[in-house]
Amino acid sequence: MLKSIVLYIVVLLISACSRAPEPVKALPDFALTAVTVDGTSPFDLRAMRGRVWIADFVFTRCGGPCPILTANMAGLQKRLPKSIGLLSFTVDPDHDSPEVLTLYARKFGADAQRWFFLTGEKPELVRLIRDGFLLPVVENAAASPGERVTHSTKMVLIDAQGRLLGWYDGDDQASLDKLAADAKKL
Repeated sequence: MLKSIVLYIVVLLISACSRAPEPVKALPDFALTAVTVDGTSPFDLRAMRGRVWIADFVFTRCGGPCPILTANMAGLQKRLPKSIGLLSFTVDPDHDSPEVLTLYARKFGADAQRWFFLTGEKPELVRLIRDGFLLPVVENAAASPGERVTHSTKMVLIDAQGRLLGWYDGDDQASLDKLAADAKKL
């Protein structure tokens, strides 16, 4: 009897580990500009369809976690299949122009076919981050430029239908490993 209970528990654990996360919420439509090392292009929810994505939220003047988050995205780029796309949304579009984002993308070796740095009008970005990704973003104009924006260090897994699947700590290796494993299941 004990042996069959243990076997049942092992089967449950294995099946739970092998399942992809369930969708939480669909992203709202949006219209932004995608920046790569090769140039710019329009980017919206339709452009996301058919591909699994991992998103993070950074700004180029960040004196805190952003360089770590971006380095971790570069690590995910190396370890995940090319079919999984990467999105880095700027939370400081007033400074992070396409030219600035192109230099930042080059610095981190972003693959132009799969890693896009997204910018646009500040109200559209804030709305998308807060209401779409359900993450905080706050600007303190009185702070120094490198400390002006408070934002989440979460990375978000998005399915090929543009639905949020989960939030992961972008600065924690165990969480990044879980993110990579979950992304590969899709």
